[in-house]
Amino acid sequence: MTAQLSRQRVQILTQPVVPLALHYLNPRTIMGPAAWQKLKTTYRQKAQHHCMICGRYVPHRPGDWLELHEQYAYDFKNLIQSLTGYVAICHDCHLYIHQGLLGIQLQQGRITAARAQQIIAKGDALLKQFNLQKITYPSRQLFESPNWQLAFGGKLYSSQI
Repeated sequence: MTAQLSRQRVQILTQPVVPLALHYLNPRTIMGPAAWQKLKTTYRQKAQHHCMICGRYVPHRPGDWLELHEQYAYDFKNLIQSLTGYVAICHDCHLYIHQGLLGIQLQQGRITAARAQQIIAKGDALLKQFNLQKITYPSRQLFESPNWQLAFGGKLYSSQI
């Protein structure tokens, strides 16, 4: 199976940065390592060594394997991030979605500026091909609100105590 490039798959790249209050609250933390590993294996098998966004063949060797990414929908009015699914994707597509992490890796010298630009250019080109753009928060204040909740498994989770 070769993953076919489609608007629906590429649209995953439009996902905004995870709200600040939910940075360490996610399905893999809630479900635990064993369940998360099983889910990763299932999605890697479904993908058959291909990124489910860009279609690139991923050989599953050290430093080049499929990563499991959670897909979310965002309710900016009620401050709810809802899990909508999972995809097995290449490291480049994953870093494009999580551009904050890409920036941190660049600052720490774990990635070169040229490599970061390659990742951004690849993601931007895919979005342009389907006339899509990254979703942005209506305001920085909304992104930084401590009131965000995660909808997962029929429950709402909050990082607030």
